Amino acid sequence: MKHSLLLAGAAVTLSLAPAVRADHNWNGYHWASTVSPFTLTLINSTTSEWDPFVTQAVADWSLSSRLTLVESEGDTSSKTRRSCKGGSGGMRICNLAYGYNGWLGVAGISVDGYGHITSAYTKLNDSYFSPGYANGYYDTFEWRQSVACQELGHDLGLDHQDEVFDNLPLFTCMDYQDPPYPYPNAHDYEELDSLYSSTDSYDSYAGGDSGGGGDSGGCNAPQGKGCNKAGVEDHPGWGISVSRRGDLEVFLRIDSRGLRHYTFVRWIKEHRH
Repeated sequence: MKHSLLLAGAAVTLSLAPAVRADHNWNGYHWASTVSPFTLTLINSTTSEWDPFVTQAVADWSLSSRLTLVESEGDTSSKTRRSCKGGSGGMRICNLAYGYNGWLGVAGISVDGYGHITSAYTKLNDSYFSPGYANGYYDTFEWRQSVACQELGHDLGLDHQDEVFDNLPLFTCMDYQDPPYPYPNAHDYEELDSLYSSTDSYDSYAGGDSGGGGDSGGCNAPQGKGCNKAGVEDHPGWGISVSRRGDLEVFLRIDSRGLRHYTFVRWIKEHRH
């Protein structure tokens, strides 16, 4: 049934115009840096089957004139990959069979009171990227590369350019298409130029495998408030849903220190609430 739905969507693609976002960032959230360009370290905690896709995405985003991503080898234990914490000033990417919970990839950022990213992570859900799910529908180069590219783009502060699968393709991993496009496009780099065009008074990032610090992943709000509001038990630690556009949903949790933690979820096409 899923494949018939995808074909039906493809049949009307040419009749719809793309709804391109003039600026596709997350409220201007970005890593603070006292210099430009600067280097941001990605802790790679993925296992070997994801390494080439992460390496390609790192190389692609490093084509930006404002920032360079470098990989640092991280712990690949199941415990680390399940929590996948960036740590204070850190950025981590992980993979694991997180379960048939409806999402292909998740990106999360922690934001301080000045709107600067202080921690980020990406999770890639092996439960769907396997030959055993839907005859390997998502287990392709295009899907793996696109999701790795898109989630890392989120960790840099980018949002999607378009979230309607049936619109004309924009040829970027920050667009929703089927099959997806695996790389950034010129507009993505222009948006990074805009986000990181000026310097800040402090650095919100750090290098290396920091491990500790950062977000605890818990919920410290009073009962009935914030992430403890009714209806969030299906997604513990994400907080409350604050936005849903097509197959993208954004959750917000505010911790006891006042830090905001945003989680950007890429649902599979057939997942509906």
